[in-house]
Amino acid sequence: MKKAIDNYLNEHENEMMVALSGAIAIPSVQDPTTASSHAPFGKEVGRALEFVLKTAEGRQFTAENMDNYVGRVRWGGDGTQYAVLSHVDVVPEGTGWSVPPFAGTVKDGRLYGRGSTDDKGPAIASIFALAAARAALQAQHIEPRNAIMLLFGTDEETGMADFDYYFKKYGIPEAGFSPDGEFPIINGEKGILNLQLVGHGMHGGILRHAEGGTRSNIVPQHAEAVLVADHDKLQRLQGLIERLPKDEFSVSTTLANGELKLDVEGVPAHASTPEKGRNAIGKLLQVLDAVHCLEDDESLQFLAREIGIEWTGHRVGVDFADEVSGVLTLNLGTLQIDHDNSTAVINIRYPITVTSKQVTDQFVEKLLGTKVEFTVMHDSPPHYVDPDTPLIQTLQKAYTEYTGAEAKCFSIGGGTYARLIPGAVAFGPLFPGQPMTEHAPDEYIDVDSLLKATRIYAYAMAELLKG
Repeated sequence: MKKAIDNYLNEHENEMMVALSGAIAIPSVQDPTTASSHAPFGKEVGRALEFVLKTAEGRQFTAENMDNYVGRVRWGGDGTQYAVLSHVDVVPEGTGWSVPPFAGTVKDGRLYGRGSTDDKGPAIASIFALAAARAALQAQHIEPRNAIMLLFGTDEETGMADFDYYFKKYGIPEAGFSPDGEFPIINGEKGILNLQLVGHGMHGGILRHAEGGTRSNIVPQHAEAVLVADHDKLQRLQGLIERLPKDEFSVSTTLANGELKLDVEGVPAHASTPEKGRNAIGKLLQVLDAVHCLEDDESLQFLAREIGIEWTGHRVGVDFADEVSGVLTLNLGTLQIDHDNSTAVINIRYPITVTSKQVTDQFVEKLLGTKVEFTVMHDSPPHYVDPDTPLIQTLQKAYTEYTGAEAKCFSIGGGTYARLIPGAVAFGPLFPGQPMTEHAPDEYIDVDSLLKATRIYAYAMAELLKG
């Protein structure tokens, strides 16, 4: 089995890498302005879905476009239907790249590009892995008892409305895995909660405008504000800002045409690991608060003083933790202030044994008596799969076969498609110790590691198909 898989993938390695570069070249960021019935999440996302389906057809699979929400490739028998869920949409490229974000550049053994790790690399790998599994079974004249369904989503980074639509119309698979995380096996995912805080009519006129962040699930890299007052006052504010203690953020000011512009540069990261980034919005608000520009705004004062650049939620009282999944994390993801209105979105990843109500109750208590409007935009409950299931045991066998290491189960703060299926887990593509570059500048995947992951996927698929 292993030899047949290796032979197939060795023969088709170059084709796989060419296909991946082609997928990355499509800037498939969700774009409502180009959305249509043919591409509900934007033209480029729709184009990426068609590209992946044509890649599957090139491996002699029947590829189906399921109402432009999900792509499906199925091969096997009539037994258990195992889903392999990946996605073709990506987060915005952001700034700070040393290579083009949508080119699929190969350099020093790495393939760079937005989506290389998250999740076009694994999506393309799953196609070639299933082809290798099929070749291995056919070489041994084994008829598959079960089936593998490759499901390609189009809205993982924003709201997972793609599979909400698909599962309601076509049903939920029995089990499966998502190649959109880390090895060995992620059998637990924290709950994901998006909270929106809105303030009205409380700005004193000095703070004319402010904004930061692109998505709530990204630690914001940039934030800016515009202050308007008489020249002397703006000069004094500029002096106060410039004399504030220096830290790991870049804070700069520009005084011109009766406006003082304040820019803050932080470090982006995935919202599930906010400790790896530096939150530019939190820093911007702390600077504005330090020079007394938030005196009449309860919403912004709360964000500056109770959230700021801190990511554990300690000051709000939501610093929950458990042994299964670790500590709660918090990310002040987006901020928009115009005229007299302010809107901020906070992304929270809460432990498996905690409820979203426990989290929101603390916010309600903290905001009691203020004029701040507080709403839950999104709540995805925690996900957990027992390590003793046959699926996990098969994945463990495949991982150990190619690495020689024990395939332990663990939990993460990220949210993958696995949480949509009760019996599904996340499985690779990153190996232990490899850096997480998704959602950051110069996102890349190590080519040799991707090739090894593809072999692991193929072996696991072959074993699942056999039953």
